[in-house]
Amino acid sequence: MMNPFLKEELWPVLEKTHDGECERHVTGSAVFTTYYTKLNLLSFQKGKIQKRVRILGLPPSISLGGFEVENGQGLDEIQEWLTDQNGHTLVINSEDPLAGNFSCVPTLPSVIVDNRFESFDHYLNELRSHYRYRAIKAMKKFEGIVQKQNEPFDRALYDLYDAVFQNSDYPLAKNDMIFFEQFPGTIEQFYFGDTPLGFCQYYIAEDTLYFMFCGINYKLLKTYDTYLNMLLVIIRRGIEAGVKRIDLGQTTETIKQKLGGTLKPLYICHYHKNPLTRRLMKNVMPLLGYTAPKVQYHIFKNNGDQS
Repeated sequence: MMNPFLKEELWPVLEKTHDGECERHVTGSAVFTTYYTKLNLLSFQKGKIQKRVRILGLPPSISLGGFEVENGQGLDEIQEWLTDQNGHTLVINSEDPLAGNFSCVPTLPSVIVDNRFESFDHYLNELRSHYRYRAIKAMKKFEGIVQKQNEPFDRALYDLYDAVFQNSDYPLAKNDMIFFEQFPGTIEQFYFGDTPLGFCQYYIAEDTLYFMFCGINYKLLKTYDTYLNMLLVIIRRGIEAGVKRIDLGQTTETIKQKLGGTLKPLYICHYHKNPLTRRLMKNVMPLLGYTAPKVQYHIFKNNGDQS
């Protein structure tokens, strides 16, 4: 099945996310999307080298790859297209390292929860006592919090998204407010009285719930354990919808693993049509890479242990 974010019907919304610099390409055996952004090439090394580059990826900058191919011919067609383009291209969030003239390194993994649960209570009961206690303790902090769904997305909520973006260790590209106003997904909003605590956005397609973006009121984050509660809401919604997988996205992999998620490796790949530049970038690419800590967490009581 095609990556739902690459389907033509979603493209009019995705195209607006980055000031009209997005393109959707269809060849004989491939579909892929590109956009431009100013990227910090040393994000994972805590350095700073800003450069405007072409991204072969999804414009909203989520944890899915930006291309779909029927076979090896499709990859050849993408590479052929790239040979006509000037400048550097980064292929982000590829599920496999690309061969040929690409240089590839691991990037932030996505975190996947396999949904085998009959209900959210079943999920909680399957957690080992330590992790169940942590979840229930967080949920008690959300008692009395007003939850809304798909209410108008206003500037106050967008400012919370902007706060998350500004606090991110690995910012890639920022979505415009119009994306949150028009994307046909679901936005859950959380308020203490009239004060917004945060929101989370998700989309359900092809038996998967995709956690896309969130916004957080950092001043009240610890008081209400907002981020953990939002992740628990995402898991609850996935279970209620009966999806097979809940894709919690990239970053903060430890807290997501402790909710039962497993790491899905992803890769970032570089291409340049100049052979000399490609050789030089083979030495630079490891600086762009990221390797997740290899820690085992035994989350569930029985056969559902995650690592």
